[in-house]
Amino acid sequence: MIIDHISLSTTPIFLRQGEQVVSQGTGFYFVKKNDENQVLFLVTNYHVLTGSAPNERKPPIGDNILFQFHESEIETGRVRNTVLPLFTPSGRPLWISSMTYPEADLAIIPLPAECSKDCKVFCLSEEWANPRMKIRPATDISLVGYPYGYYDTANALPVWKSGTLASEPSVNFEEKPLVLVDVSAFPGMSGSPVFAVANGMYENVDGNSVSPGVVRQFIGIYASMQMVGKNKFLEEIVHNTKLGIKDYESLEIGHVWKSDLVIDAINNIDVHQYADEILGEFGRTRRST
Repeated sequence: MIIDHISLSTTPIFLRQGEQVVSQGTGFYFVKKNDENQVLFLVTNYHVLTGSAPNERKPPIGDNILFQFHESEIETGRVRNTVLPLFTPSGRPLWISSMTYPEADLAIIPLPAECSKDCKVFCLSEEWANPRMKIRPATDISLVGYPYGYYDTANALPVWKSGTLASEPSVNFEEKPLVLVDVSAFPGMSGSPVFAVANGMYENVDGNSVSPGVVRQFIGIYASMQMVGKNKFLEEIVHNTKLGIKDYESLEIGHVWKSDLVIDAINNIDVHQYADEILGEFGRTRRST
């Protein structure tokens, strides 16, 4: 049984208040070599961890997350559920946002080594974003996640949703580090990794030749779906009424924060400082009690 590497690199993320689940999203694992060691990160959206967008400045709706690691790539249904608090004892968040673009709906957690101990960890890395194929509007893409929390729970494997690029990938949409995708995506898929995909033949980076093979090129993290407001009269629902209400309709256009932004944010994390200031606070608190 051969399972796609990407299917094993994602995890559902359950945002909880105490032991009560309040929302669900998607995350994925990313590895970076640091000195002589490798550091594992959990990557997702800011709103998956807080319940709101970065610029809304709302109080968080949860205080911990539950996510999972595969214990075997063969028996994929064998998983370890891990619970991580979202705040230190003094109230500092465990996640880190982008330093270069803090408005981005992006959150990254450097994971303590004990989280994945004795597990079979599959993850992305910077090499996954290396350009191998020419991407352009209408290039095939896939999102990998957990729509409405729906997935193969018996085998702990996610759902792949397919679509196409919907904007020029070399341009920052609305002067933000975003690219658009034309896809039918649903709540629960926020935080999904997004890939340009080719199966069989693909156009080379220069755009002048083609090569045979299978390509999964990491292009970013899915965050949200563009909605448009439309006026609807309540009489459409309840007869003999003239009151107006406002409804929203999806354009099925998704916002994807670019892989360059994700990699830049990870490369700017000082893991030693994080371990001392954030993770070290838990140790200092335990010693003081």
